[in-house]
Amino acid sequence: MIEKVAFISDIHGNVEALKAVLEDMKNNGIDYDNVYCTGDIVGYGPRPNEVIEELRKHNITSIMGNHDEAVGFFEVTKEKRNKLSNTLLWTVENIKEENKEFLKGLKKQLTIKVGEKNFLLTHGSSNSISEYIFENDIILQEEIASKLNEDIIVFGHTHIPYFKKVRGKVFINAGSVGKPKGGDNRACYCVVEVYNEIRVRFERVTYNIEKVVKEIEESELLDEYAQMLRG
Repeated sequence: MIEKVAFISDIHGNVEALKAVLEDMKNNGIDYDNVYCTGDIVGYGPRPNEVIEELRKHNITSIMGNHDEAVGFFEVTKEKRNKLSNTLLWTVENIKEENKEFLKGLKKQLTIKVGEKNFLLTHGSSNSISEYIFENDIILQEEIASKLNEDIIVFGHTHIPYFKKVRGKVFINAGSVGKPKGGDNRACYCVVEVYNEIRVRFERVTYNIEKVVKEIEESELLDEYAQMLRG
């Protein structure tokens, strides 16, 4: 029997992209109980509250990303305000208290079992929530693989999806739902099927980018994010 699980990452307050991805998953027969988010739920995008509420409505298990940590644990002081980026400050000022508490309660890592395979879920790397595992960083990958107890590590943070085997361990970057990089501005998610071997595929989903751009332009968020969404 094939076990199927899906991963999303780096939604960054983009609820239009998230809804499109969830609808695509539904059409592909993916049960939301088997969907996991590897962090950066908020930051950059104009709808942080709606993204959190959408994840909670569908009982999607999430872990903490660096933006979630920054927003969840931020205490407003004049000194901290001056050091915070425009987009994070906007998110801090607009997020509901109950959603801030939700972010604070997220775990930084999670281990799950799918079939006979053990997965470690993290946002950045097994070392740090903010460490990047780029596809061509073989030195870091070998270091992580040598210490990894699980069979597979799933993460995000770079916003660029990839699947790679290093020293018998599987590395999967789930890409980004709400702020993709690498030249394809469609929302991205990852599906993993486990049997004797594992099969990994990345799905790309179109959504109403211009609607999100308009919301950004009507808010105090940086226009650079709007341009990035357009590609």
